[in-house]
Amino acid sequence: MKKKTTLLGLLAATLLLSTLFIFEYLVPDNQTASSYFVKMKSSGEPVKKSQFKGYKYTETVYNSRGHSSKLSFYSDKKLTQNERFKIIVNSNHFVSNYKKVSTLPKNVQYLAEK
Repeated sequence: MKKKTTLLGLLAATLLLSTLFIFEYLVPDNQTASSYFVKMKSSGEPVKKSQFKGYKYTETVYNSRGHSSKLSFYSDKKLTQNERFKIIVNSNHFVSNYKKVSTLPKNVQYLAEK
């Protein structure tokens, strides 16, 4: 009976350590992608590279705290000029996901309309 308990405890510890390892090292964290809010002021510059066909944008983007920065990023889809988007940009400056939003958060809205 004692061997079964020891074996079960060892199995549970192994499972726990494996789960921690997967979440710590294999699942990407927030440092590899960042989300921004942007009001598109340009129509984008068409870009064609060896394995990429899309658009390059250089826009003023805002993080969730309202801090702004100038960012160049690439998107395989055309983002409509004068529309508002929430974009997720990977560390390689490619848009991995985007969503059209009707309004920007209050702390970003005022800055984006300037």
